[in-house]
Amino acid sequence: MINCELLDLRALVAVAEGRSFHRAAQQLNLSQPALSRRIQKLESSVGAILIERTTRHVRLTPVDFH
Repeated sequence: MINCELLDLRALVAVAEGRSFHRAAQQLNLSQPALSRRIQKLESSVGAILIERTTRHVRLTPVDFH
């Protein structure tokens, strides 16, 4: 069973839409480290990397939950 909070999902959506941890953190009124921890917690909960992070970009990863 996946255990996540609504704010974790909102964080994922904000990062995906804004393609930036910085913008997402501002939008959600969180620090960047707090936002990163939320995303890491969500990734741990689902057992998959959800966001590909590089110094140049942020994007969702293709994840198949079948």
